[in-house]
Amino acid sequence: MYYRVFPLWRSFDDYGLVYRVSEALAPHVSAWVLVEVPFQTSSQLAVCYEEIWELQDNYRDDAVKDIIQIIDVPYKLSQLQCEIIAFMARYYIVPVHHVVSLFFPINLIEKIKKETIFKMSPKEYSYLPDNWIILSEKQEEIFIKIKSSNNLRHLLYGVTWSGKTQLYMKLIEQNLILWKQTLLLIPEIILTSQIGERIKEEFGRQVILLNSSVSAAKKTQLWIDIYSGNAKIIIGTRSALFYPYQNLGMILMDEEHDQSYISDTAPRYSTKEVAEKMSTIGHIPLILASWTPTAVSFYKALKWEYELHQLLEIYGKNKE
Repeated sequence: MYYRVFPLWRSFDDYGLVYRVSEALAPHVSAWVLVEVPFQTSSQLAVCYEEIWELQDNYRDDAVKDIIQIIDVPYKLSQLQCEIIAFMARYYIVPVHHVVSLFFPINLIEKIKKETIFKMSPKEYSYLPDNWIILSEKQEEIFIKIKSSNNLRHLLYGVTWSGKTQLYMKLIEQNLILWKQTLLLIPEIILTSQIGERIKEEFGRQVILLNSSVSAAKKTQLWIDIYSGNAKIIIGTRSALFYPYQNLGMILMDEEHDQSYISDTAPRYSTKEVAEKMSTIGHIPLILASWTPTAVSFYKALKWEYELHQLLEIYGKNKE
């Protein structure tokens, strides 16, 4: 029995590497399990991808190495994550191991390699809104339509100072009531800080902010907190999409037109396209918001692939 695996850090093979599974490990190995494999002169952590019963002609049985061990961690990629990995590799024509690396912070992998028994220690989170979020008449109308809609995808066409952030907070509040997580995607670090502070004022200091300024060690702790389900409000740039959400109730994408949502380094991908796929597979509502939506988004709204909501009245400059 053999398995194709994808090393988490690097590989010289775009299609993964093949390793033999011993009789002792065979009952415990399955797709998306984390394992340790020999790689060149050392070893690497890798994710199992698919079982192989017969070697191809370019493999010699005596040259195939054995999987060293299964890594005993209280974590396995979710079905949603597995399907997103497969989708991105296929749709963007990129090596699977490049996509897999998006789902594992480097610091987390280092900790797993160093610690004989890796234990997750999630923090406790509590969210205490000062008051119930009050909306304008138009905001309330849009909020009710989003809540009651059969369409998972929405385009919020809102002018500057129309109160989009206020609507975001009401949607976050609704998810908290349902004990679900909310992901708010922001294109730039500075916007992450601005909107993050506004939302922290309402829900407390335990709102998570994820961007490139966050240290590797802190990202690992936040990864654990999100995986535990304790962290409920997450605001971040495009990489925040790949954290291990357990009960994701909604994805909000602010300034959906912004080009920073397109990854121009390997693996290249469109955050919006990946979020759409997550919405479809996980049955997760997706709200795209902008004052200048892309032509593609408007076209999809005209075709009813997105439900269009227009927020064209000024809510108040000091409240946006």
